[in-house]
Amino acid sequence: WKGVTWGMLPLHTSGIVACCYHLFYNAPELSWCVALQAGCTCLGNTTMAFAMYRLAVASGWTLSDGRSDAEALYARLTQGVEAEAAETETPSLVTAAPSSTTASLLGWEDLGDAWALDSDAFFLGKLLALSAFLAYLVKYTPPLIPGSIVDGWAGAGDGVHSGAAALVIVVPTLLNCAKWYQRSQEGAEFV
Repeated sequence: WKGVTWGMLPLHTSGIVACCYHLFYNAPELSWCVALQAGCTCLGNTTMAFAMYRLAVASGWTLSDGRSDAEALYARLTQGVEAEAAETETPSLVTAAPSSTTASLLGWEDLGDAWALDSDAFFLGKLLALSAFLAYLVKYTPPLIPGSIVDGWAGAGDGVHSGAAALVIVVPTLLNCAKWYQRSQEGAEFV
Protein backbone atom coordinates (compact mmCIF):
# COMPACT_ATOMS: atom_id res chain seq x y z
CA TRP A 1 0.00 0.00 0.00
CA LYS A 2 2.91 2.34 0.51
CA GLY A 3 3.61 2.26 -3.21
CA VAL A 4 0.05 3.38 -3.89
CA THR A 5 0.51 6.32 -1.53
CA TRP A 6 3.73 7.36 -3.24
CA GLY A 7 2.09 6.85 -6.63
CA MET A 8 -0.62 9.36 -5.73
CA LEU A 9 1.81 12.19 -4.91
CA PRO A 10 2.07 13.51 -8.50
CA LEU A 11 -1.73 13.59 -8.68
CA HIS A 12 -1.81 15.59 -5.45
CA THR A 13 0.70 18.01 -6.92
CA SER A 14 -1.42 18.26 -10.07
CA GLY A 15 -4.36 19.38 -7.94
CA ILE A 16 -2.19 21.92 -6.13
CA VAL A 17 -1.02 23.32 -9.48
CA ALA A 18 -4.61 23.75 -10.67
CA CYS A 19 -5.60 25.48 -7.44
CA CYS A 20 -2.53 27.70 -7.64
CA TYR A 21 -3.34 28.77 -11.19
CA HIS A 22 -6.86 29.74 -10.13
CA LEU A 23 -5.57 31.39 -6.94
CA PHE A 24 -3.69 33.84 -9.16
CA TYR A 25 -6.83 34.35 -11.29
CA ASN A 26 -5.46 32.47 -14.31
CA ALA A 27 -2.75 35.06 -14.84
CA PRO A 28 -1.24 34.79 -18.35
CA GLU A 29 2.30 34.79 -16.95
CA LEU A 30 1.43 31.56 -15.12
CA SER A 31 0.39 29.66 -18.23
CA TRP A 32 3.24 27.26 -17.45
CA CYS A 33 0.99 25.92 -14.68
CA VAL A 34 -1.29 24.36 -17.30
CA ALA A 35 1.58 22.37 -18.82
CA LEU A 36 2.86 21.43 -15.36
CA GLN A 37 -0.57 20.20 -14.31
CA ALA A 38 -0.84 18.08 -17.46
CA GLY A 39 2.61 16.61 -16.85
CA CYS A 40 1.87 15.86 -13.19
CA THR A 41 -1.45 14.24 -14.14
CA CYS A 42 0.23 12.05 -16.77
CA LEU A 43 3.03 11.11 -14.38
CA GLY A 44 0.53 10.45 -11.58
CA ASN A 45 -1.66 8.23 -13.75
CA THR A 46 1.44 6.27 -14.77
CA THR A 47 2.75 5.88 -11.21
CA MET A 48 -0.72 4.88 -9.96
CA ALA A 49 -1.08 2.26 -12.69
CA PHE A 50 2.34 0.84 -11.81
CA ALA A 51 1.59 0.90 -8.07
CA MET A 52 -1.75 -0.84 -8.58
CA TYR A 53 -0.14 -3.46 -10.79
CA ARG A 54 2.47 -4.14 -8.08
CA LEU A 55 -0.27 -4.38 -5.46
CA ALA A 56 -2.33 -6.76 -7.58
CA VAL A 57 0.67 -9.01 -8.33
CA ALA A 58 1.60 -9.04 -4.64
CA SER A 59 -1.97 -10.17 -3.89
CA GLY A 60 -1.68 -13.11 -6.31
CA TRP A 61 -3.28 -11.59 -9.41
CA THR A 62 -2.05 -12.82 -12.79
CA LEU A 63 -2.56 -11.66 -16.36
CA SER A 64 -4.75 -14.70 -17.02
CA ASP A 65 -7.04 -13.51 -14.18
CA GLY A 66 -7.27 -10.15 -15.90
CA ARG A 67 -8.01 -11.75 -19.22
CA SER A 68 -10.80 -13.93 -17.80
CA ASP A 69 -12.29 -10.93 -15.98
CA ALA A 70 -12.22 -8.89 -19.20
CA GLU A 71 -13.85 -11.71 -21.17
CA ALA A 72 -16.59 -12.09 -18.56
CA LEU A 73 -17.23 -8.35 -18.57
CA TYR A 74 -17.34 -8.30 -22.36
CA ALA A 75 -19.82 -11.17 -22.36
CA ARG A 76 -22.06 -9.34 -19.90
CA LEU A 77 -21.97 -6.17 -21.95
CA THR A 78 -22.46 -7.67 -25.40
CA GLN A 79 -24.66 -10.68 -24.76
CA GLY A 80 -26.88 -9.17 -22.09
CA VAL A 81 -25.80 -11.70 -19.49
CA GLU A 82 -27.09 -10.65 -16.10
CA ALA A 83 -24.46 -9.37 -13.76
CA GLU A 84 -23.88 -11.40 -10.66
CA ALA A 85 -25.23 -9.83 -7.51
CA ALA A 86 -22.32 -8.24 -5.80
CA GLU A 87 -21.98 -8.76 -2.12
CA THR A 88 -22.16 -5.50 -0.28
CA GLU A 89 -20.54 -4.92 2.98
CA THR A 90 -20.56 -1.83 5.08
CA PRO A 91 -17.10 -0.33 5.14
CA SER A 92 -15.74 0.14 8.60
CA LEU A 93 -14.26 3.44 9.64
CA VAL A 94 -10.54 3.12 10.08
CA THR A 95 -9.18 5.42 12.70
CA ALA A 96 -5.71 5.28 14.05
CA ALA A 97 -4.19 7.53 16.59
CA PRO A 98 -1.14 9.20 15.10
CA SER A 99 2.11 8.43 16.80
CA SER A 100 3.71 11.17 18.85
CA THR A 101 6.46 11.61 16.27
CA THR A 102 4.02 12.37 13.45
CA ALA A 103 2.02 14.95 15.39
CA SER A 104 4.00 17.76 13.78
CA LEU A 105 3.05 16.54 10.31
CA LEU A 106 -0.70 16.25 10.71
CA GLY A 107 -2.58 17.43 7.66
CA TRP A 108 -6.05 18.46 6.57
CA GLU A 109 -7.01 14.84 6.03
CA ASP A 110 -6.74 14.30 9.76
CA LEU A 111 -9.86 16.42 10.23
CA GLY A 112 -11.73 13.25 9.27
CA ASP A 113 -10.86 11.73 12.64
CA ALA A 114 -12.09 14.84 14.43
CA TRP A 115 -15.37 14.97 12.48
CA ALA A 116 -15.96 11.20 12.27
CA LEU A 117 -18.49 11.14 15.09
CA ASP A 118 -20.72 13.79 13.50
CA SER A 119 -23.98 12.81 11.87
CA ASP A 120 -24.16 13.20 8.10
CA ALA A 121 -26.50 16.19 8.40
CA PHE A 122 -24.27 17.94 10.94
CA PHE A 123 -21.17 17.26 8.83
CA LEU A 124 -22.91 18.63 5.73
CA GLY A 125 -23.92 21.71 7.72
CA LYS A 126 -20.34 22.28 8.84
CA LEU A 127 -19.08 21.81 5.30
CA LEU A 128 -21.62 24.27 3.89
CA ALA A 129 -20.84 26.84 6.60
CA LEU A 130 -17.10 26.53 5.98
CA SER A 131 -17.60 26.86 2.20
CA ALA A 132 -19.84 29.93 2.63
CA PHE A 133 -17.34 31.56 5.01
CA LEU A 134 -14.41 30.97 2.64
CA ALA A 135 -16.41 32.24 -0.36
CA TYR A 136 -17.35 35.36 1.60
CA LEU A 137 -13.73 35.88 2.60
CA VAL A 138 -12.46 35.50 -0.97
CA LYS A 139 -15.12 37.85 -2.36
CA TYR A 140 -14.95 40.66 0.19
CA THR A 141 -11.36 40.68 1.47
CA PRO A 142 -9.57 42.01 -1.67
CA PRO A 143 -11.23 45.47 -1.49
CA LEU A 144 -9.85 45.81 2.05
CA ILE A 145 -6.26 45.46 0.85
CA PRO A 146 -4.60 48.89 0.57
CA GLY A 147 -4.11 50.13 -2.99
CA SER A 148 -0.36 50.49 -2.55
CA ILE A 149 -0.02 46.76 -1.89
CA VAL A 150 -2.21 45.87 -4.88
CA ASP A 151 -0.29 48.25 -7.15
CA GLY A 152 3.04 46.92 -5.87
CA TRP A 153 1.99 43.33 -6.57
CA ALA A 154 0.65 44.20 -10.01
CA GLY A 155 3.91 45.95 -10.92
CA ALA A 156 6.15 43.28 -9.41
CA GLY A 157 6.67 41.54 -12.72
CA ASP A 158 6.22 38.09 -14.15
CA GLY A 159 9.24 36.63 -12.34
CA VAL A 160 7.86 37.52 -8.91
CA HIS A 161 4.45 36.12 -9.77
CA SER A 162 5.98 32.90 -11.11
CA GLY A 163 8.19 32.60 -8.04
CA ALA A 164 5.23 33.03 -5.70
CA ALA A 165 3.24 30.46 -7.67
CA ALA A 166 6.17 28.03 -7.57
CA LEU A 167 6.33 28.38 -3.77
CA VAL A 168 2.59 27.73 -3.49
CA ILE A 169 3.15 24.51 -5.45
CA VAL A 170 6.48 23.28 -4.11
CA VAL A 171 6.04 23.88 -0.36
CA PRO A 172 2.86 21.78 0.11
CA THR A 173 4.29 19.07 -2.17
CA LEU A 174 7.48 18.85 -0.11
CA LEU A 175 5.52 18.84 3.16
CA ASN A 176 3.35 16.01 1.84
CA CYS A 177 6.43 14.04 0.75
CA ALA A 178 8.06 14.60 4.15
CA LYS A 179 4.94 13.40 5.95
CA TRP A 180 4.68 10.16 3.95
CA TYR A 181 8.43 9.57 4.10
CA GLN A 182 8.36 9.88 7.90
CA ARG A 183 5.36 7.56 8.18
CA SER A 184 7.00 4.98 5.93
CA GLN A 185 10.24 5.06 7.94
CA GLU A 186 8.47 4.54 11.27
CA GLY A 187 6.70 1.44 10.08
CA ALA A 188 3.49 3.12 11.17
CA GLU A 189 0.13 2.29 9.69
CA PHE A 190 -0.37 4.04 6.38
CA VAL A 191 -3.88 5.39 7.05
